[in-house]
Amino acid sequence: MTFSIVMCDPKSKTLGVAVATCHFAVGALVPHLKSGIGAIATQAATNPYLGLKGLEKMASGYSLKDSLLAALKEDPAKDSRQLHGVDVSGNAWAWTGKDTVEWSGHKCGKNFSLAGNMLVGEQVLEACFEVIKSKKDEPIEERLLRALKAGEAVGGDVRGRQSAALLTIKNQPFPFCHLRVDDNKDPLSELEHLLKEFRRPYYQEFLDAIPN
Repeated sequence: MTFSIVMCDPKSKTLGVAVATCHFAVGALVPHLKSGIGAIATQAATNPYLGLKGLEKMASGYSLKDSLLAALKEDPAKDSRQLHGVDVSGNAWAWTGKDTVEWSGHKCGKNFSLAGNMLVGEQVLEACFEVIKSKKDEPIEERLLRALKAGEAVGGDVRGRQSAALLTIKNQPFPFCHLRVDDNKDPLSELEHLLKEFRRPYYQEFLDAIPN
């Protein structure tokens, strides 16, 4: 029901997740991030405990892959799940259960992971990938949004659109950017509006005043 992008900026070590779907409030349960550790998206038959457990294992010193596999091992419905992530070193790993709704699949590379289910086709992830590899000089937030828009432009979720979210985290225990559109006929346009507002000087000055 969803397509998402998980990314690490190799220079700043900023981690991010962007996600879009035809379902209410996708930003509430899909994205999970921990500063200096990693970012995870859990979707399809969403189980937020997979994201929480994965980050907990990673914080204890386990690799991304081992952490996510350990979380899935405890889930009796793992074949209905889609789970993917990236660590702060740029290592990525993904799982698409055999019972997820077609089209479903994933694509991983250095510093990114893409996954989707109930999509019009593989072209959604390929469109996201083209943005990721061609816009490397842009801030991670803009790259994530561009990738979502590219996936949406070629069809996105086969059922339509309803919600979207974009989160990034730097060196603090809370997100640097936390944008959510929970119920909207055109959630990516609204997300774009929110990101423009996020970039305005008054808000960036507000963020700069938060103690490190």
